Amino acid sequence: MTRYLPAIIVACICAIALVFGLIRIGVSLVLTLQAIGVFDLEAFREPVLEVQEFLSVQNSHALIPLSPLSYFAVIAFMGGCLVFGAIFSWLRKPWGYRLLFIYLSTHAGLFVNFQTINPKINILIGGIILLIILVFSNQRRSFEARSQKINGSQA
Repeated sequence: MTRYLPAIIVACICAIALVFGLIRIGVSLVLTLQAIGVFDLEAFREPVLEVQEFLSVQNSHALIPLSPLSYFAVIAFMGGCLVFGAIFSWLRKPWGYRLLFIYLSTHAGLFVNFQTINPKINILIGGIILLIILVFSNQRRSFEARSQKINGSQA
C-alpha cells in the first residue's frame, strides 16, 4: 500500500486542482457573459454586482485598478493555470509545477494589488502546502517507478 501512496496523493492533489480550476474558469466565463449582457439571469446578477462593488471600493487604493471584466479574466487565467498545472503535474512535467506556482503567485498578487487580506488567504496557504506535498510525492512516485524498472529488469 505504501508503494502506491505517492501516486494516490498526487492523484488527489491534481484532482483538487483540476476541479477547482474548472470551477474558476466556468464561474469567470458565466459572470463575464452576464456582465457584458450576453444573457441576464437572476442567479448571476448579485455576484456580478458584488464584484463591481468590491472593485469600486478596492480600486481606490489598488496598485493596478481592475474592471470587472479584467478581474474575471484574471480569475479565468488562474483557472487555466490550475487545470493545465494539474494535468502536467500528473504527467510529471516541470511545467505543471510552474503553472501551479504562477497560479499561487497570481493569487498572492491580488492580495498585494488590493492591499488587503481576507479569508481567501487560507486558499493561498493551502495551495502552497499542497504544491510542496505534490512536488515531494511526485519525486517519490518517479523514484518508485525507476526502482520498479530496475528491479523488474534484474528479475
